[in-house]
Amino acid sequence: MNRIALGTLLNAAPALIQGASKLIDLIKEQKSGRRKDRAGAVTPDNLGEVVERLEARLDSTDEANVEQVKLIEQLARQNEMLATCLQQILRRFTLVFILAALALLLAIVALMAN
Repeated sequence: MNRIALGTLLNAAPALIQGASKLIDLIKEQKSGRRKDRAGAVTPDNLGEVVERLEARLDSTDEANVEQVKLIEQLARQNEMLATCLQQILRRFTLVFILAALALLLAIVALMAN
């Protein structure tokens, strides 16, 4: 596994929050767009306009879906980095704990020897 510095983890946190915020904004935009489209009635006179509006909505939905997939992929990569970093921190903590226990044991043996 690659060594990932704690700084990298801390630097990734704002990007993670920003990605989640963008995803939430995209979802809100889609919901508000749906409400606006439902408001107008379809008549023979405005049929062409309604079709254009629906095509534009479909295009924006496709673009929003692509953006959402990209954000989810980015969040997944950052999540993987976080998990890897946490595994490394756990290994380092375990090593420090073992070394501290050995140092304590050696100190007790040294005190008993005197």
